[in-house]
Amino acid sequence: MSDLRSGRKVVGAVALTLLAVGCGGGSAGPTPAPAFDGDLSQVLTIEIRNERLDAASIFLFIEGSRQRLGDVRGNQTQTFHVPLERASQITMTFNITLGPSCVTRSVVLRPGEEIRVRIPVNLNTMQAVCRPR
Repeated sequence: MSDLRSGRKVVGAVALTLLAVGCGGGSAGPTPAPAFDGDLSQVLTIEIRNERLDAASIFLFIEGSRQRLGDVRGNQTQTFHVPLERASQITMTFNITLGPSCVTRSVVLRPGEEIRVRIPVNLNTMQAVCRPR
């Protein structure tokens, strides 16, 4: 979905046909979001809401290059800032602790955009392909 008035992409339940994020469980604590002291117009901001009880490890594939974002604990929200120099083809994957691995379809995102991704309790409602690990 896109909110053209604000110029930002917003991801809904398993949202944004683009990114679906997963959660894993039982980690010692949330992985801190990378600090970014620079110009936010040069980063992609991703807010992930994990509605599941277990945690998820989140990865991005940016133009085919894999980058680990971090972990999002169950029933938590985590924001990540990813440096992005230009519009890029991005796919998100997530591994749910003691659960499946899920991959979203690719979308083109640009520096300065903000997206919100929701990991629902029922992964079947997501626009992602999930497989047992």
